[in-house]
Amino acid sequence: MAEDAPSELDGEETPPSASEERFGFRLSESIVHAIDRQIVSSGLRLIMFLPAFGALMYFSTWAFSQSSPTFWLDNIEPNLGMGFATFTASLSFVVVLGYILAVSFHRYRVNISLSTFHERVEASNSEHRSVQSLHGYDGLLYQLQTSMAHHTKSLILAFGAAMMLIGVFWYGAGSIFGNLFLLISASFLLLSFGQHLPTRSTPFNMVEQTGLLPAYTPPVHPSTLNMVFSDLIKTHMDPLLRSQYDEYTKVLEACFKRGVNRHFAHEKFLMTLYRHATGLDRKTLELEMSEILTKKGMEHVFSHETFTLEAWLVLLGLINQRCPAFFRMVDRLKQDLESGRKPAMSDLIFEVDMENVVTDKANLFTLFHNLSDKTRTVVFRVQTPNFEPKDLALTYRLEPGEKYWWSAEALPLATEGNDDVLGKMSGLLKDSTVSWQTLIPTTTGDATVSVRLEETNGELLLGRQINVRVRAEFRQWLRSTSTYVAYLFGGLGLVSAGILLLLEVFGGFTA
Repeated sequence: MAEDAPSELDGEETPPSASEERFGFRLSESIVHAIDRQIVSSGLRLIMFLPAFGALMYFSTWAFSQSSPTFWLDNIEPNLGMGFATFTASLSFVVVLGYILAVSFHRYRVNISLSTFHERVEASNSEHRSVQSLHGYDGLLYQLQTSMAHHTKSLILAFGAAMMLIGVFWYGAGSIFGNLFLLISASFLLLSFGQHLPTRSTPFNMVEQTGLLPAYTPPVHPSTLNMVFSDLIKTHMDPLLRSQYDEYTKVLEACFKRGVNRHFAHEKFLMTLYRHATGLDRKTLELEMSEILTKKGMEHVFSHETFTLEAWLVLLGLINQRCPAFFRMVDRLKQDLESGRKPAMSDLIFEVDMENVVTDKANLFTLFHNLSDKTRTVVFRVQTPNFEPKDLALTYRLEPGEKYWWSAEALPLATEGNDDVLGKMSGLLKDSTVSWQTLIPTTTGDATVSVRLEETNGELLLGRQINVRVRAEFRQWLRSTSTYVAYLFGGLGLVSAGILLLLEVFGGFTA
């Protein structure tokens, strides 16, 4: 993956940032991100493991606060001179300190990424590429700032847990106040962990060119895709990547070979990259690219610092994960062309697909392609009792294609010229009309969506019924549930500790 994060250790040409002026140095984001990914937030997952181990130590301290286990009394306590509860409380303190270091390091990494994000936005503005005007910028910025706020709260609560453990040592693990401080410390640790959990759903970094994509959710998407692949990809790009892609395509269009249709070249370029992501070898990739690109264009594609082949693979993989229905629809058309299968109607191609399992929303993709030489108008109708909108009717005017992009004979995936699957699919998508509708589920469990293709007079041409399952996404559900549980028990622990402390104080006064 390309790494073009600004290095701030190279020397005098780069002005020091605010963090550099404060601490005297700033670690490279790539180094910090690598350590964070391998040890802290991913890999060993210390930021997840340490609170779990700490909870075990808290419970052991409470369980043996009055008396130590026999093996400890007979073998260890005479030599160590420390009760088992005091020992486990000490281990808890060490674990909490380790957790504080992990949260601090992770927060430091997030802070560097956020600073780099602002720097790149300013750099784009100076190059007259306004990122703030693009759809999704405000939502992305809010997501990044919210993540930073969560990490700050998590760190503060972790410090609170460590301070309460000092109170346990001061009063003794078996005393009343020692147990109260132990409860408060455990509650702070739970709340700190609960603050961290929501950020794991939207990780981001500025080291990788695609590092912002997991944290970005497109707020707007076109209901009709004109340049199918290009529109879909640009919709899922974060604002920074989108602004760079606009510059990238300007250079790319200037490198298309003479006589090649611009829209066709765009679709074939992206279609070929998608096929490369699904197994097309590098040599065939270069041969297919050379059919639409000049030598300069080939150098532009294969040596670009931002849009490397690895970046394309990540981007297409993410879109495939979010919109699997679109790629299933494209793959079915590919299989039909490879096998020479005839379409359901001789003069019209109609394909529709939707997620089999729906979580928060469903993406309904529909493709229309006029195989005849005459313009025709069709009505696309969606009816469902389980989603919103429940009834949708759209009228499409389908123009004839530039040429007949179907084949009654089986075709190879890639060969010289455009009489192969890649060429036919690129032309098919170029001249097709693709509808992209978002449906919001109103129920859970089994759901149905009825799709009808009609003439303007109401005559049915084709009808499909899609059966799906509506449920919560398991990992997201687990994170949300764990967050609420942490908040609940942490809050109850603080309230209980406060009540017990008041009773103890006022009980002591009355006595």
